[in-house]
Amino acid sequence: MLKDNSLLLFQGDSITDTGRTDSADPSASLGMGYPAKIAAKLTERGIKVINRGISGNRTWDLLKRWDKECIDLQPDYISLLIGVNDTWRSFDSNDITTAEQYENNMRQLLDRIVNETSAKIILINIFLLDVTPDKAQMHPDLRLKQEVISRLIKDYDVTFVDIQALFDKMVADGTPMEELSADGVHPTDFGHEVIAAEWLRCVL
Repeated sequence: MLKDNSLLLFQGDSITDTGRTDSADPSASLGMGYPAKIAAKLTERGIKVINRGISGNRTWDLLKRWDKECIDLQPDYISLLIGVNDTWRSFDSNDITTAEQYENNMRQLLDRIVNETSAKIILINIFLLDVTPDKAQMHPDLRLKQEVISRLIKDYDVTFVDIQALFDKMVADGTPMEELSADGVHPTDFGHEVIAAEWLRCVL
């Protein structure tokens, strides 16, 4: 799917950020996670990769910065992974984003991509591993937001990368959860390798 010499934008939260915003030049950094690992596989094709993930972001935050850090960039492809903090803040800060609000926010983000760019959309499913009890209690809320994503992939022309399903299968097949994510949310380096490989499998 990816054309040579195109512009690929990654957007999301800390899972995408992976240290980008802590670097000396955040606008040029790809971080240390799956975007950088994917970019390393695309260097010979002249594809320019930009990472604009910001740690802690929710869909509300993306809406506020969507002009400057999506629309104005006019990417050929945008890869979007956002939503775990829309669940997490309900538990650690009592700052609730309902599934209905999440869906409305996501549709606004996607509608703007469709209407204001020519970008093809790659949507990565949000994921959570029940590594600790506090993550296990978050899963019912997250599932409601994953159901939103299930509706979105029917309503929009997107390439879907289902990391939750992949991680669940790996765990069922014997991979310890902690090898994929130490805290259930943020992938280990191996977890990022898995995400990158699945992204490339689905997209290329």
